[in-house]
Amino acid sequence: MKISLNWLKRYLDVKVPVEEISSKLTSLGFEVEGVEEFGKIYSGLLVVEVLECSPHPDSDHLSITKVFDGKENLQVVCGAPNVKAGIKAVLAPIGVELPMPDGKSLKMKKSKIRGVESFGMLCAEDEIGLSQNHDGILILPSDAPVGKPFAELGFYDTVFEINVTPNRPDALSHLGIARELAAAFDLPLKLQQQKPLEVASATSMKLSVEAPTACPHYVGRVINGVKIAPSPEWLQKLLRAVGMNPINNVVDITNFVLMDIGQPLHSFDLGKLKGGEVKVRFANEGEKFKTLDGKDHVLQSTDLAICDGNSPACLAGVMGGLESEITDDTKDVFLEAAFFNPTVVRKQAKRLGISSDSSYRFERGVDFELQNFANDYACSLIAELAGGKVAEKKEEFMSAENLPKRNPVPLREERIEKLLGLKVPLEQAKKLLAGIGIKETSENSGAYNIPSYRFDLGREADLIEEIARLVGYDNIPYDIPSFKAEPNELPLQEKINRKIRTSLSALGLHECLSLRFTSKKKTEWVFGASEDKRAKPAELLNPLSEELGVLPTSLLPNLLFSAAENAKHQKSVRLFEVSKAQFPTPETASEKDPGFKEIPMLAIVYAEPKAEFFAFKGLLEAFFKRLHVSVNFEAPENAETFLHPGCSATLKLGKKIIGSCGELHPVVQNKFDLKFNTFVCEIDLSILESAFLAPVSFKEFSKQMIIERDVSIEAEEAISHAELLSKFKGFNPKYLTSIELMSIYQGDKIAAGKKNLLYRFYYQAPDRTLTDDEINAIHTKLREKIVGAGLVLR
Repeated sequence: MKISLNWLKRYLDVKVPVEEISSKLTSLGFEVEGVEEFGKIYSGLLVVEVLECSPHPDSDHLSITKVFDGKENLQVVCGAPNVKAGIKAVLAPIGVELPMPDGKSLKMKKSKIRGVESFGMLCAEDEIGLSQNHDGILILPSDAPVGKPFAELGFYDTVFEINVTPNRPDALSHLGIARELAAAFDLPLKLQQQKPLEVASATSMKLSVEAPTACPHYVGRVINGVKIAPSPEWLQKLLRAVGMNPINNVVDITNFVLMDIGQPLHSFDLGKLKGGEVKVRFANEGEKFKTLDGKDHVLQSTDLAICDGNSPACLAGVMGGLESEITDDTKDVFLEAAFFNPTVVRKQAKRLGISSDSSYRFERGVDFELQNFANDYACSLIAELAGGKVAEKKEEFMSAENLPKRNPVPLREERIEKLLGLKVPLEQAKKLLAGIGIKETSENSGAYNIPSYRFDLGREADLIEEIARLVGYDNIPYDIPSFKAEPNELPLQEKINRKIRTSLSALGLHECLSLRFTSKKKTEWVFGASEDKRAKPAELLNPLSEELGVLPTSLLPNLLFSAAENAKHQKSVRLFEVSKAQFPTPETASEKDPGFKEIPMLAIVYAEPKAEFFAFKGLLEAFFKRLHVSVNFEAPENAETFLHPGCSATLKLGKKIIGSCGELHPVVQNKFDLKFNTFVCEIDLSILESAFLAPVSFKEFSKQMIIERDVSIEAEEAISHAELLSKFKGFNPKYLTSIELMSIYQGDKIAAGKKNLLYRFYYQAPDRTLTDDEINAIHTKLREKIVGAGLVLR
């Protein structure tokens, strides 16, 4: 929100530097996000006195003047018709740069104008950013100090960009901010003196409110015979300073009152309101309405509208209608000031996608006792600036039971000290609170009335917070308590995640951080329309976009999309992501049930032009080795549909399946437009936790010599290496430490449907070197068991 310093000065005589005002506002809880000081642009301008003025010998409209800038006399050629000796004016001396309308700047230089030297320029208002007036030079008051920088005379405004928190709607006006600064600087607040209304008989309007819960207070008044014209310069300046474009005198007055005291108003062209009636009601379902911005809207039965005898003329608290707007032809005006239920305004503004200065305030809550004053204030200005005759009778509706309730709030001196750690005498607290309109109900009652503009105050702690703001948080003493700091143990899952990130990064993979939403389309690309629970993600009610419309049941859709984007620019893509998959749970009666189960997951994508399964498997084995986890790769019983049916594996930790890996199915690869050979892996980390919980034991390794023996076996083509390995280990040969598959042969020298496998067995004793006789005896017994298991030795 923009706050004008010149506007603030209508309420209080604040003479401290801009930096101090900015600092004070921030300490009061209104963060100043920026300060725009227009005078700094024109800091080189000087106040001068015109000593002499004579006609130019070679021009019928130019004058040669001699001016005094406080140090020396200068000759300046001027073409203004109102220049004369004895006046005070504004000089742009040599070297000063003036901004131009096209964004460029004009630098003052010594020049000759029709043969006469000129040392600067006497300025008109439009040339120094004060107005659009170019009728002549700006003539300053006779007491303007010669030689003083013009920017210091107060002609230029300073605008503060303030962030007002949602709980402080009372500060969304210059009066609200002035009230805070007056209390902070201990200055008197000069409330605007409203001129007495000159009332007259005028057209009457019938008022009916059919929705008292949504509109508990409504005030309307007729002004006849207005003359629509541009607003006076002072009003236009103030509106421009806070970012509002002047429109005409009547509309500008409603905007001025809004920014001045915080009450939104709306003015209707009375001649365009049909039926001689104003009706506040909920809209009919499907009723159509065109707002001032020219957009058509279809209303619902929950939308509150201000209607004439036939149809909506204004969307309550949000925006007026195009058909009843004030135009140059308007002669009679109906002026509205109301209090609308914040929830009603917020819902309809959000549903229709309309945000206005009025809705911004109504949504947060306006002062529910301000409507009569605001209506009189605006009517008085319209009568003054637009020549209207204000109707004697005011149309008013009030439903007191539907207005916000205010109960007195107690305040105890000992409670102030307990909460703040600072002793604030009760008399000082009373004075501070009175400065912002919070006064004791009666002398020494100990309870305080809450103003109608403070929606955020309702408890003793709230009043103490106000005292803390006004005393200044920096003045509250603080002590650092002595305590022994001990590091907290990280949760197990976080330990696992950190180990995973470190290990995969060391293996040359890059971590990917995706948004916590994904696309339903991408999920279907991976899992299809199957009964797999991963194919049925929960949809968001208000998604950011279609691409972010569901909760992820797997990390693969987003990671594959990222891999495809990277593959357009890289020759190798190795990505991983550690995050959570989210699955809806059956509804339960428990209030603590969040409705979703989150499962920690790891996904890996490995894409290269010549990538092979065994290279990917080797990378995973190296990864598991770094985690000190023993994971087995087994042929899948039910292969994942998104994996190539002949090139995939199930990952098992003991007997539990923790995930799967393999080559991406060609159909899925084409969906994501991946040009490389792509391999993926997804692991359920919640199951992997058990491996980290298992106790770690140390077994001393042997320093003795390892002895190797080879066995060549002929087996059926269908039998897998894992099955053979399981058989060998089941024989439990003594001193056997490991088994390694050296080669597989299938070809002309072996029968069809058969394959030859060469295994190497490693033997080692923990405490001595084994002899050949011992090894031969053990190995011979192993060979016999192999033959006994129906395998053929070669």
